[in-house]
Amino acid sequence: MVTMSQTLSGTYLTVAEAARHMGCTDGWVRMLILQGRLAATKMGQRVWMIRLEDATAAREQLTTRSNGKKDQAIRPAADRKPGRKAAKKRAKR
Repeated sequence: MVTMSQTLSGTYLTVAEAARHMGCTDGWVRMLILQGRLAATKMGQRVWMIRLEDATAAREQLTTRSNGKKDQAIRPAADRKPGRKAAKKRAKR
């Protein structure tokens, strides 16, 4: 259950609460805020507060690769550099 802070102007969520509500990570929520894709109000120097309505709207716009977005990747998988494990295996040879 998401706990929410009640204020005079509506229901607000912290970054962690918004992340749980949206089904993503805290870092992703912060990135959306900094990019201007998620409206938030900064309380003090460190705490972002997100309106429940804004978090719900952003959740509806979120997509995942499992939802069929693989074809929209910037680079095809064949053009990507090998991961660390593959590089270590080659270095041992």
